[in-house]
Amino acid sequence: MQKLINEISKFPGVGPKMAERIALYILRRDHSDIDNLTSIINDIKNITVCKKCFNVSEKDVCDICDDETRVKEMLCVVESPEDVINIERTGKYGGYYHVLHGLINPLENMLPENLKIMELSGRVKKEDYIKEVLLAINQTVEGDATALYISSIIKINGSSLKITRLAKGLPTGSDIKYADEITLGQAIVERKEM
Repeated sequence: MQKLINEISKFPGVGPKMAERIALYILRRDHSDIDNLTSIINDIKNITVCKKCFNVSEKDVCDICDDETRVKEMLCVVESPEDVINIERTGKYGGYYHVLHGLINPLENMLPENLKIMELSGRVKKEDYIKEVLLAINQTVEGDATALYISSIIKINGSSLKITRLAKGLPTGSDIKYADEITLGQAIVERKEM
């Protein structure tokens, strides 16, 4: 039991008490539920990375890259596979993806060569039907540095691609009086005509 608690507590955001509760919950489940969970965990070994976009996949090429009905002119660059899931959930984007697997952060030894940026550069050169690269990267110092670096790499290669970034500003349903001055200022700068 302690081994199970120790392993569960290694999950992000799960402390020792939460790990203990999860382990006890698993212990109370039917044997068929435990067998099913064990089978699913064992199947994770079969998950790999898509050779084209670097998203998680059960095959060499993921289902998204394999889907010919998607908008081939659009390429959305994201930090992690989790971002692909979140963007897909919106139902507002129908193009393809490229997963970087991190952001530039020299303090944590994450340099451009540690990310999938060169693969992105090669991809936009090779796939000349791509017209727009959407940088769906967090609005942080690391995200801004990564977006600027990617933009410069694409432009250095002489590409005339349209490079866009997610809008900054107030979230839907928020109240101006609770917004900090940076967010409110960015919302003013990113304003749209009605």
